[in-house]
Amino acid sequence: MKNILISLVLLIVSFAISSHVGSPGVIYEGKLGNYRILANVSPPDVIPGIALVTVVIPENPQGINMEVRPVYWSAGLKGTPIADPMLPVVGEEGKYEGELWFMEGGTSSVQIILHENGETSETIVPIMAMPTAQKDMPMELGIPLIILGIFLVILMVTIVASAMGDSIRDPGEHRSSKINRKKQIGIVIGSLVVVLVVWGGKSWWDSEASYYQQTLYKPFEAKSFFEQQSGGDYLLLKVDSTVLNYGRITRKLSYMVPDHGKLMHLFLIRKGDLDVFAHLHPQRIDTLNYKVKLPPLPSGDYHVFADITRYTGFSETIVSDLTIPEGNNFSLASNQDVILGRDDTYTFSNPVTNKVSTLDGDIMVCGKPGIKTDLPGGYTAIWETETGKFDAGKLYNLDFALFDQAGEPAKLEPYLGMMGHAVVLKHDGSVYIHLHPTGNYSMGSQQMLLERFETGKIGFTNLPTVQSFPDSIDKVLEFLDQLPDAERDSLLMGDMSHWEWTDEEHAEHSMVSFPYAFPEEGQYRIWIQVKIDGKIVNGAFDVEVE
Repeated sequence: MKNILISLVLLIVSFAISSHVGSPGVIYEGKLGNYRILANVSPPDVIPGIALVTVVIPENPQGINMEVRPVYWSAGLKGTPIADPMLPVVGEEGKYEGELWFMEGGTSSVQIILHENGETSETIVPIMAMPTAQKDMPMELGIPLIILGIFLVILMVTIVASAMGDSIRDPGEHRSSKINRKKQIGIVIGSLVVVLVVWGGKSWWDSEASYYQQTLYKPFEAKSFFEQQSGGDYLLLKVDSTVLNYGRITRKLSYMVPDHGKLMHLFLIRKGDLDVFAHLHPQRIDTLNYKVKLPPLPSGDYHVFADITRYTGFSETIVSDLTIPEGNNFSLASNQDVILGRDDTYTFSNPVTNKVSTLDGDIMVCGKPGIKTDLPGGYTAIWETETGKFDAGKLYNLDFALFDQAGEPAKLEPYLGMMGHAVVLKHDGSVYIHLHPTGNYSMGSQQMLLERFETGKIGFTNLPTVQSFPDSIDKVLEFLDQLPDAERDSLLMGDMSHWEWTDEEHAEHSMVSFPYAFPEEGQYRIWIQVKIDGKIVNGAFDVEVE
């Protein structure tokens, strides 16, 4: 019975998927028909499981019907079940909610469908539907089940013993020694049968639990190395090849595809103080090794978050650590002379702790909601919010107003095909996410899913060859890198229209907005990145979430 109890009570094991660490929900802002929508998808952490989909339409149109359904990369639109209805939320205008089942793990998406006046509009939100946890059985349920199991064991042995003993005795007949022996034999046989049944059940349970453990999502593991070369300091990232296969999934890094024109988006943040931030884009040496030139950074231990997307649309974050040793000749005054990739950037800010900054020069003092904040280069920003209080789990638009050196509204330019980027990090490093004005999903993932569904292909038998695919991707990246910024951004934007939306309340200045729901309470630092006058401008803000 002790073994049965141990088998019944499973421990929770949580992992991070997509371009998220500790922030599982997927937020999407885009167009659906003639309307701008804000969608929040809370995927299940156990597969099969139920996802909750919430859609907000600010215009609150009347006479519409909305549906939602899961669409897998491997099955396509034709292999998808009928859609489930989304129902209006009572008391909240323009808000709809729906539930849908995810039956298998893998690259998936949520298709949101709107019906209005006989016309149908659709949009796709990428979802990485992977089991990330095993649920533990509540003690208040486990104890009654054990008591019930003991009762059933006693009852089963009693039934077998009676069937071989008292049940064959005539009414009124005294129990003889022969009957007693049969009853004792029945107890032995019944006990053996029950033991075999319990053993068989436990073996089946252990087999299922073992198989489920194999299907649990296991994040990529990697090691980061600091290397001094004649041309400067470099970060070398090496992915552990032992995690490329698990369960029924093969994660071949040969099939990586660009997202926002880059094969990998790597973020470096100094641990503890969070006073150093860098957004870099490593080059691929081979399938498992990547290299990028570092800006002159102070010594210390750093978080490494590397976002990637694969051909199937599966996007995820590789988490690693980097130590920059003492004596690497860091000097804030020499930063102006550093030549990095044209899309690479870094910034320095005050520590999240109360200690005095050790950086030898002017640093950015992080802003707070509603307070005008000085940014590097003479720019300023205001984090505009209706309230200074933020609650965990609630969906917000994080609105930032940007101003130029003269204090006039800044004219924002696209940065890697987006009007802005943001990174959210909880002080202890347990929550990380890379945001865009369209949400926190991978644009590369959405593109791969849409192209897949348009072809009508299904299954995994029509993948490109491992030998040719990386070469073709490298040629695409080389082509994009040679284009002028304006031409490249036009290609990367595609048919996105988020930059066309304007906020009449803020017509006097330029805005960038990021939809997000903080997953848990705590202290957070947020870095925003925009481009003004051809320069990448970084800002940092601190916020407490209740």
